[in-house]
Amino acid sequence: MGQISTKSAQKHKLAVQEENQEQENEKENMEIEQVDQISVENQKYPFCIVWTSIPVLTWLIPCIGHTGICTSEGTIHDFGGPYYIAIDNFTFGKPLKYVKLNKNFEVSNQIWDDAVLKADDEFGQQMHNLFTNNCHSHVAKALNNMKYNGKQSYTMIHIWLMLILSGQYVSFGKFFMTFLPSLIFYGIILMVVFFNK
Repeated sequence: MGQISTKSAQKHKLAVQEENQEQENEKENMEIEQVDQISVENQKYPFCIVWTSIPVLTWLIPCIGHTGICTSEGTIHDFGGPYYIAIDNFTFGKPLKYVKLNKNFEVSNQIWDDAVLKADDEFGQQMHNLFTNNCHSHVAKALNNMKYNGKQSYTMIHIWLMLILSGQYVSFGKFFMTFLPSLIFYGIILMVVFFNK
């Protein structure tokens, strides 16, 4: 009788341990999913490239703007100017658009973050140049450091194309805000040309 109750107690203990382990695994999976979630309100974009407009320049040419790359936790890092890396303070304001990078790319969070920090260290010692050494170049360097998708040949043109072809606006309002100044500016020019004929 004592052996039966002992075996029963052991089975119950094992069942409770298995249940606790399952709950812990579910909790860990939920935490991983939450870490990987984009939070527009908190400006957290894990494993993303982010983009925002540059006053006047983007108004004239809407496909040109400022970019940054985010860590595994979503913190934005961007080459904000000569010898300056902004961290968690996107240089030209809140992101308007982002590109979610390939989650199936096999690299640890640590390697990802180290690649971003290595790009920060390098570009934090460089002069900013709008045409040849800019925020897009910094993002390309981070991707090259981590060998994103097995490549080390990313350039600022690749980043620009990613943003144009794969970029998602954070909302329709932000999409509208991006193009509104251009529509007004070019609309005024067309009206002036039309009425001066």
